[in-house]
Amino acid sequence: MALADKKVLMVVAPTEFDGAEFEITRKVLENRGLKVKVASTSPGTARATSGLMVSPDVNLDDVKTWDYDAVIFVGGPGARQLLDHEKATKLAKDCEYKVLGALGLAPGILANGGVVKGKRVTGDASVASLLRQKDGRFTNQPLEVDEKLVTAAGARYAEYFGNAILQALQK
Repeated sequence: MALADKKVLMVVAPTEFDGAEFEITRKVLENRGLKVKVASTSPGTARATSGLMVSPDVNLDDVKTWDYDAVIFVGGPGARQLLDHEKATKLAKDCEYKVLGALGLAPGILANGGVVKGKRVTGDASVASLLRQKDGRFTNQPLEVDEKLVTAAGARYAEYFGNAILQALQK
């Protein structure tokens, strides 16, 4: 399957998601021809910390995992709303064998979804204890790739993160 045929779902919180993490990652993926859809937990427009407004393509409740080759959880302060969100953590668990990514605070969603056990992961320092508690090996590196699990410390590394997602999709 060509890279251009791949579909990626980016999950954002309804408010306060990191606009830079979102925009940079999306641009990297779309520049390579990937189709990117956006999901959130509430209908209507999602708002980033930067003021960016995004209209989700799908409600998190309606996501069909088989529609996507990769799922990415976007960080930012709003990602805390998704840390214990049943649909968000279930989506992470259901996509454990796909390319799965998270930036900033969002690796906490992966931790609560039970997919970081024994894996090298990174993210915002504030989720380090949660990642360790769920048996993730928090490395505090800018970017970690452990098989199909890709995590990044935040927006400064979003371009590297996007490229790592591309590489993982090519394997």
